[in-house]
Amino acid sequence: MIVSLSGMLERWDPATSVAWLAVAGVGYEVLIPVFAHDWLEQHKIDDDLRLYTYYHVSERQPAPLLIGFQYEQERQFFRKFIDVPDVGPVKAVRALTHPVSEIARWVEAEDVKALQQLPGIGQRLSQTIVAKLHGKLTQEAMLGDSAAPSSERTAAVGVLFRDAVDALIALQYSHREAEQLVTTKLRADPDVRVLETLLLSILEDQVPA
Repeated sequence: MIVSLSGMLERWDPATSVAWLAVAGVGYEVLIPVFAHDWLEQHKIDDDLRLYTYYHVSERQPAPLLIGFQYEQERQFFRKFIDVPDVGPVKAVRALTHPVSEIARWVEAEDVKALQQLPGIGQRLSQTIVAKLHGKLTQEAMLGDSAAPSSERTAAVGVLFRDAVDALIALQYSHREAEQLVTTKLRADPDVRVLETLLLSILEDQVPA
Protein backbone atom coordinates (compact mmCIF):
# COMPACT_ATOMS: atom_id res chain seq x y z
CA MET A 1 0.00 0.00 0.00
CA ILE A 2 1.38 3.40 -1.00
CA VAL A 3 0.16 5.83 1.68
CA SER A 4 2.22 8.90 0.84
CA LEU A 5 4.70 10.25 -1.71
CA SER A 6 7.29 12.99 -1.39
CA GLY A 7 9.00 14.21 -4.53
CA MET A 8 9.16 16.80 -7.29
CA LEU A 9 6.16 17.94 -9.29
CA GLU A 10 6.91 17.13 -12.94
CA ARG A 11 3.56 17.81 -14.57
CA TRP A 12 0.07 19.01 -13.71
CA ASP A 13 -2.94 18.74 -16.03
CA PRO A 14 -6.08 20.23 -14.44
CA ALA A 15 -8.23 19.07 -17.37
CA THR A 16 -7.61 15.42 -16.45
CA SER A 17 -6.85 16.08 -12.76
CA VAL A 18 -3.56 14.21 -13.17
CA ALA A 19 -0.25 15.15 -11.57
CA TRP A 20 3.13 13.51 -12.17
CA LEU A 21 5.39 13.22 -9.14
CA ALA A 22 9.05 12.20 -9.43
CA VAL A 23 10.17 10.24 -6.38
CA ALA A 24 13.75 8.88 -6.20
CA GLY A 25 13.97 8.50 -9.96
CA VAL A 26 10.49 6.97 -10.33
CA GLY A 27 7.57 8.89 -11.81
CA TYR A 28 4.09 8.40 -10.30
CA GLU A 29 0.81 9.41 -11.94
CA VAL A 30 -1.56 10.67 -9.26
CA LEU A 31 -5.22 11.61 -9.63
CA ILE A 32 -6.11 14.77 -7.71
CA PRO A 33 -9.72 15.47 -6.59
CA VAL A 34 -11.22 18.68 -7.96
CA PHE A 35 -11.49 20.33 -4.53
CA ALA A 36 -7.67 20.21 -4.25
CA HIS A 37 -6.94 21.81 -7.64
CA ASP A 38 -6.51 25.31 -6.21
CA TRP A 39 -3.99 24.05 -3.68
CA LEU A 40 -1.98 22.14 -6.27
CA GLU A 41 -1.97 25.07 -8.67
CA GLN A 42 -0.14 27.11 -6.04
CA HIS A 43 2.87 24.92 -6.79
CA LYS A 44 5.20 25.28 -9.76
CA ILE A 45 6.79 22.56 -11.84
CA ASP A 46 9.92 21.24 -10.06
CA ASP A 47 8.53 22.22 -6.63
CA ASP A 48 8.86 19.69 -3.84
CA LEU A 49 5.51 18.20 -2.95
CA ARG A 50 4.09 15.73 -0.43
CA LEU A 51 0.88 13.85 -1.12
CA TYR A 52 -1.07 11.47 1.07
CA THR A 53 -2.21 8.78 -1.29
CA TYR A 54 -4.76 6.01 -1.66
CA TYR A 55 -3.68 3.11 -3.87
CA HIS A 56 -6.40 1.13 -5.62
CA VAL A 57 -6.31 -1.94 -7.83
CA SER A 58 -8.92 -4.65 -8.27
CA GLU A 59 -10.19 -7.22 -10.77
CA ARG A 60 -12.65 -4.65 -12.13
CA GLN A 61 -9.98 -1.92 -12.06
CA PRO A 62 -6.77 -3.82 -12.98
CA ALA A 63 -4.81 -0.67 -13.84
CA PRO A 64 -3.34 0.70 -10.57
CA LEU A 65 -4.84 4.00 -9.48
CA LEU A 66 -3.19 6.49 -7.13
CA ILE A 67 -5.30 9.25 -5.62
CA GLY A 68 -3.56 12.13 -3.84
CA PHE A 69 -4.56 14.46 -1.02
CA GLN A 70 -2.98 17.41 0.74
CA TYR A 71 -3.83 16.22 4.25
CA GLU A 72 -3.93 12.83 5.90
CA GLN A 73 -7.41 13.58 7.26
CA GLU A 74 -8.69 13.97 3.69
CA ARG A 75 -7.33 10.54 2.87
CA GLN A 76 -9.06 9.10 5.93
CA PHE A 77 -12.35 10.65 4.80
CA PHE A 78 -11.88 9.14 1.34
CA ARG A 79 -11.44 5.66 2.81
CA LYS A 80 -14.72 6.00 4.69
CA PHE A 81 -16.47 7.44 1.63
CA ILE A 82 -15.59 4.51 -0.63
CA ASP A 83 -16.95 2.06 1.94
CA VAL A 84 -20.43 3.25 1.02
CA PRO A 85 -22.14 0.77 -1.33
CA ASP A 86 -22.00 1.93 -4.97
CA VAL A 87 -19.29 4.52 -4.21
CA GLY A 88 -16.01 3.15 -5.52
CA PRO A 89 -12.69 5.03 -5.73
CA VAL A 90 -13.28 6.30 -9.27
CA LYS A 91 -16.75 7.65 -8.54
CA ALA A 92 -15.59 9.04 -5.19
CA VAL A 93 -12.68 11.03 -6.60
CA ARG A 94 -14.93 12.54 -9.28
CA ALA A 95 -17.53 13.44 -6.65
CA LEU A 96 -15.13 15.36 -4.43
CA THR A 97 -15.69 18.79 -5.94
CA HIS A 98 -16.21 20.41 -2.51
CA PRO A 99 -13.85 20.41 0.50
CA VAL A 100 -13.95 17.29 2.65
CA SER A 101 -15.06 19.28 5.71
CA GLU A 102 -18.05 20.69 3.82
CA ILE A 103 -19.17 17.27 2.57
CA ALA A 104 -18.74 15.82 6.05
CA ARG A 105 -20.93 18.59 7.50
CA TRP A 106 -23.63 17.79 4.95
CA VAL A 107 -23.56 14.15 6.01
CA GLU A 108 -23.68 14.97 9.72
CA ALA A 109 -26.59 17.37 9.10
CA GLU A 110 -28.30 14.69 6.94
CA ASP A 111 -28.52 17.20 4.11
CA VAL A 112 -29.20 14.85 1.20
CA LYS A 113 -30.05 17.73 -1.14
CA ALA A 114 -26.61 19.26 -0.65
CA LEU A 115 -24.96 15.90 -1.31
CA GLN A 116 -26.78 15.70 -4.63
CA GLN A 117 -24.65 18.64 -5.82
CA LEU A 118 -21.74 16.22 -6.09
CA PRO A 119 -21.19 14.71 -9.56
CA GLY A 120 -22.58 11.18 -9.80
CA ILE A 121 -24.41 11.37 -6.46
CA GLY A 122 -28.15 11.11 -7.01
CA GLN A 123 -31.00 11.06 -4.54
CA ARG A 124 -30.82 7.38 -3.66
CA LEU A 125 -27.04 7.35 -3.28
CA SER A 126 -27.06 10.51 -1.17
CA GLN A 127 -29.50 8.80 1.20
CA THR A 128 -27.24 5.75 1.32
CA ILE A 129 -24.23 7.94 2.12
CA VAL A 130 -26.05 9.55 5.05
CA ALA A 131 -27.30 6.18 6.33
CA LYS A 132 -23.80 4.68 6.16
CA LEU A 133 -21.67 7.59 7.38
CA HIS A 134 -23.85 9.73 9.66
CA GLY A 135 -22.19 9.95 13.06
CA LYS A 136 -18.83 8.80 11.67
CA LEU A 137 -17.58 12.10 10.22
CA THR A 138 -17.76 14.43 13.20
CA GLN A 139 -14.02 15.08 13.26
CA GLU A 140 -13.84 15.61 9.50
CA ALA A 141 -16.79 18.04 9.74
CA MET A 142 -14.78 20.18 12.13
CA LEU A 143 -11.65 20.37 9.97
CA GLY A 144 -10.56 23.77 8.70
CA ASP A 145 -10.43 24.09 4.92
CA SER A 146 -7.28 26.20 4.76
CA ALA A 147 -4.96 24.79 7.41
CA ALA A 148 -3.81 21.33 8.34
CA PRO A 149 -5.13 20.39 11.78
CA SER A 150 -2.86 18.53 14.14
CA SER A 151 -3.93 15.08 15.29
CA GLU A 152 -4.21 16.49 18.84
CA ARG A 153 -6.53 19.29 17.69
CA THR A 154 -8.66 16.90 15.66
CA ALA A 155 -8.99 14.51 18.59
CA ALA A 156 -9.85 17.34 20.98
CA VAL A 157 -12.58 18.65 18.70
CA GLY A 158 -14.00 15.14 18.39
CA VAL A 159 -14.21 14.80 22.19
CA LEU A 160 -15.78 18.25 22.53
CA PHE A 161 -18.36 17.39 19.87
CA ARG A 162 -19.36 14.12 21.53
CA ASP A 163 -19.53 15.66 25.02
CA ALA A 164 -21.70 18.53 23.76
CA VAL A 165 -24.07 16.17 21.95
CA ASP A 166 -24.39 13.98 25.06
CA ALA A 167 -25.12 17.05 27.20
CA LEU A 168 -27.87 18.25 24.88
CA ILE A 169 -29.43 14.79 24.77
CA ALA A 170 -29.51 14.87 28.58
CA LEU A 171 -31.45 18.13 28.23
CA GLN A 172 -34.11 16.29 26.18
CA TYR A 173 -32.88 17.25 22.70
CA SER A 174 -33.08 14.46 20.14
CA HIS A 175 -29.79 12.93 18.98
CA ARG A 176 -30.24 14.34 15.48
CA GLU A 177 -31.12 17.83 16.73
CA ALA A 178 -28.19 17.81 19.16
CA GLU A 179 -25.72 16.88 16.42
CA GLN A 180 -27.07 19.57 14.10
CA LEU A 181 -26.89 22.26 16.80
CA VAL A 182 -23.32 21.37 17.78
CA THR A 183 -22.16 21.10 14.18
CA THR A 184 -23.65 24.51 13.32
CA LYS A 185 -22.13 26.19 16.38
CA LEU A 186 -18.65 24.72 15.91
CA ARG A 187 -18.73 25.66 12.27
CA ALA A 188 -19.58 29.26 13.21
CA ASP A 189 -16.99 29.37 16.02
CA PRO A 190 -14.28 26.75 15.29
CA ASP A 191 -11.97 28.14 17.99
CA VAL A 192 -14.21 27.28 20.94
CA ARG A 193 -12.58 24.64 23.16
CA VAL A 194 -14.55 24.78 26.44
CA LEU A 195 -17.65 22.58 26.75
CA GLU A 196 -19.52 25.00 29.03
CA THR A 197 -18.90 27.91 26.65
CA LEU A 198 -20.12 25.87 23.69
CA LEU A 199 -23.29 24.70 25.47
CA LEU A 200 -24.11 28.17 26.79
CA SER A 201 -23.80 29.64 23.31
CA ILE A 202 -26.05 26.94 21.83
CA LEU A 203 -28.71 27.34 24.53
CA GLU A 204 -28.68 31.13 24.21
CA ASP A 205 -29.45 30.76 20.51
CA GLN A 206 -32.50 28.66 21.40
CA VAL A 207 -34.05 31.37 23.60
CA PRO A 208 -36.75 33.29 21.67
CA ALA A 209 -35.84 36.90 21.07
